[in-house]
Amino acid sequence: MASEEPSRQQTEKLPKDDPAPAIRDILEIVDNLHKKFVPPSQKEQALTKSRSQGFNPTNPSQAPEKERLEKTKSLPVPSSTEQDDTERYIPKLRRNLRLLKEDVVKLQDLRCEVADEVGTHITPLKNLLKKVEKETSSTAKLTKGMKKDLEDINKKIFNLMCQVPLLPNKRRKPGGLDSEGGDGENNGKGIECLPAIHVNEEDLKRLAVFRDVRDKFKNLSTDHKRICLLSFAVFSENQEVNRTMLMYWWIGEGILPDQVKPEDAVKDILKEFMEKRLIEPVENKRKEEPNSYKMTPFVHSSVVLISTEIKLFDIYHKGKKPSMHKSDLNKVCLVEGSSSQQEAKATKMPDVNLIETVFNVSERFPDFAFKWFSEDQRSAKKKFGPMSKTVFKSLKVFYLGRWERTAKRHIEVENPELMRHLKHMTKLRLLSFQGISRIERLDDAVCKLRELIILDLRACYNLEKLPEKIDSLKALTYLDITDCYMIDRMPKRLSWLNNLVVLKGFVVSDANDEEKVCTLAELVHLEKLRKLSITINKGDFSVNDLFLAVEEFKSLEKFKVAWGGINEHKKVEATGGVKEFLRTISNVTKGQAAEARKRRKVPEQLPKKLEKLDLQCFPDPVLPTWLQPHKLGGLKKLYIKGGTELTGFGKFETDESKKCEVKVLRLKFLPRFKVEWRELGELFPNLEFLDKYQSPQVSFCPCDGIGIWRKKPQVKATLN
Repeated sequence: MASEEPSRQQTEKLPKDDPAPAIRDILEIVDNLHKKFVPPSQKEQALTKSRSQGFNPTNPSQAPEKERLEKTKSLPVPSSTEQDDTERYIPKLRRNLRLLKEDVVKLQDLRCEVADEVGTHITPLKNLLKKVEKETSSTAKLTKGMKKDLEDINKKIFNLMCQVPLLPNKRRKPGGLDSEGGDGENNGKGIECLPAIHVNEEDLKRLAVFRDVRDKFKNLSTDHKRICLLSFAVFSENQEVNRTMLMYWWIGEGILPDQVKPEDAVKDILKEFMEKRLIEPVENKRKEEPNSYKMTPFVHSSVVLISTEIKLFDIYHKGKKPSMHKSDLNKVCLVEGSSSQQEAKATKMPDVNLIETVFNVSERFPDFAFKWFSEDQRSAKKKFGPMSKTVFKSLKVFYLGRWERTAKRHIEVENPELMRHLKHMTKLRLLSFQGISRIERLDDAVCKLRELIILDLRACYNLEKLPEKIDSLKALTYLDITDCYMIDRMPKRLSWLNNLVVLKGFVVSDANDEEKVCTLAELVHLEKLRKLSITINKGDFSVNDLFLAVEEFKSLEKFKVAWGGINEHKKVEATGGVKEFLRTISNVTKGQAAEARKRRKVPEQLPKKLEKLDLQCFPDPVLPTWLQPHKLGGLKKLYIKGGTELTGFGKFETDESKKCEVKVLRLKFLPRFKVEWRELGELFPNLEFLDKYQSPQVSFCPCDGIGIWRKKPQVKATLN
């Protein structure tokens, strides 16, 4: 008891709003529940696993495990149904509490760090204020020393700000929509009901705004455009919706015209919606054009009502939280809490074989949706017969991942093995696992999706590899593996995807197994490839090597490259004479490589159709001659973001620079990059947009307070 006393005293010293004690107490209760309900067989498996991971029988905290196992032998073994419930509720709650506990500790550490750092700047700033107050003139001026001090403090505060997680502002005003406690439903939390304008359909229909939205909806030229507009109903009002996500969804539904590029088709549709004032662009001064959109409350309410009337989506019900149901038009939207609904069970979702779309709006644990499409489905057996192969030919969109661009919503698949059911979704066009954790690899069942057009794996942080037989996805057009940091090599057959148009997240690493690894140069076989983003994690891969590899890419229009860390594969540490011998051989090899580089030719030009080039963390102090502005061909957009050694554009001739067609230039995080506004005007005579950020030596630019300059449109004079 004496040993526990200090911890109690420490707990009492903590602020009253400190969540750590409450989390500790509830976790202790859940741990005890877990001990009571988990069957002995599972505990023995857990014990075996712990031993394989370093179980130490001499550790007092681990020794009693055997005794606890003996005590549990007398407990009744639950039925399969009870066991499923146990596996579903208690371990999930237990795991989430532990994760929450870790996050709270991190936040508390960050809070202390912020307090210490900010505290060190109070005295210098007070001294600065006293100096300024002593100035006799009415308008005090900052000296160079003051400016430097303020800039240093600003950098440190900015670095702290970047460490603070993006937390939604959930403070509710008294008397707000969600402040009514009332009936005790939802465990005392305010019910997430539809806003008041949704509650009474008759009142809404009498409003002019509803009649206006309904008329504009009816006057849209095609049914496909009407479906595009109603898709905004699944998102909340004023929610920012990304254009690329909408394009993926609409391609999956098959509602975009085939005559034009999907990117252009989506822009045209959204432009028409904006002109009709059905949606609004999300303003971002750093963007030349909007790439996110939102819908105002009254328009959104009208769209929700129209979508409900035609039975496109079945989410909203008067006086209740949004819930998951299959609509009459065979769309299913997963919302928060769907995993606890009856319909989440494989046998409770009606007419699974008719479902066309599964879209995750706000559910954090969506893996139950896999079970709907298993071979054990009664509806499937009834439809196809007991001896036939189970397939779900109606399903086109399986969007389990995160549609938001921010990582505020944590999503995880608790049982990745359920991905084996993908083999039954033979007509699937869109598969998204964006932002889902705990997916370490894709099941080979993915390779059976012969009609898959879009595979979205963005920000699957645990994903370690792609399937070797990825070339089986003959129709694959869009592949996004951006921010999949655990992937360190590309499968060889990736270069066999002849229909691939967009490839994001390709990794260039030091893996040297030529028979299994796809190199950057081999992507030249992808003749339709228009957009490519890559990360370079290879030490001996120069800027020259990079652009030699992509020089012959015939269709490439947008190219983004980021230089990252170095991945070492299967290197064994040697000792003694062996180590010295290897060092000698290595030095010789490096010398030979350097000589080979000198003899190697340099790229003659950028890919002929390239319009946008984005260079991140540029490794060299100067741009190569063939990357100087007058050698950029038809390039329209040039981004240089990051490059601690980069010093400038190099020498140039004024006459030659007239050939440059760049209209958009971004220079970010370039501490040594030196260029003046006058020189930029000579280098880029067609410049219309400049974004300068954290680049102090890009000087004398007529930018606004955030570093943006836009060319003012010329006004034509009119004769009276």
